[in-house]
Amino acid sequence: MSAGSSPDIGKSSVKGFVIPISEPPIVEIDTEATAAYIRLRDSAVAHTEPFGSQKGFVMLDFDAEGNVVGIEVVGRQEFSIRELIKQVPVEASEAVLNQTRYVAADLQAA
Repeated sequence: MSAGSSPDIGKSSVKGFVIPISEPPIVEIDTEATAAYIRLRDSAVAHTEPFGSQKGFVMLDFDAEGNVVGIEVVGRQEFSIRELIKQVPVEASEAVLNQTRYVAADLQAA
């Protein structure tokens, strides 16, 4: 099962949802903007929704089927995957989290 693939989880319209992370995520870091993007899958983003968080600003990206494909976290100084996912309900094994890749955000001029 891939991230957000279950019809009952990974959707913000469902109270108490959990985002499953079964493949190692890629964390794109922008230290100047104190932002990170956790890429869970390579799917096109169909829509984005805010997610209520006590710390920082969090947006969830969904594909056309309603699966979470990415998580944007703004306003954090710590960019480790474990710190970033504290703000959203995720389910992931330590083995998967240990394989997280970290890359610099690809900032291109508009």
